[in-house]
Amino acid sequence: MSSNANAGTDTDDYICTIERVSQATGDVGSTYELLNKVFVGRQFTVDRASGVTIGTLKNSLNSKPKVIDPGSSENSFKVVSAITASQKFPGTLVTALNVMEFVDGEKKPFNYMINDEVYFGTCVSF
Repeated sequence: MSSNANAGTDTDDYICTIERVSQATGDVGSTYELLNKVFVGRQFTVDRASGVTIGTLKNSLNSKPKVIDPGSSENSFKVVSAITASQKFPGTLVTALNVMEFVDGEKKPFNYMINDEVYFGTCVSF
């Protein structure tokens, strides 16, 4: 792993580990239990230049991810994307990733919203 000497630049990408999941409808029931079983402990990577996420949680080039903040010692790295029904998706899919780049230490907390689900965990630069 590299140091975070380049925090706030697009030279370091992230590898992120999901630590918990939450749903807008509540954190109970069979769907919530399935989400926890499938996603907690899994990883995804983030290309900081393009905003593309790959792995367990992914957006895609089709969703045209947009980095709206590169992150810094004072602000989070942020990327948003959307796939509309017109792109052969059953409804609109909206994603928003927020990595708290300003938090001290190697591990940076994140939250990743995908429609009505929110994934939480930590990312490290690599």
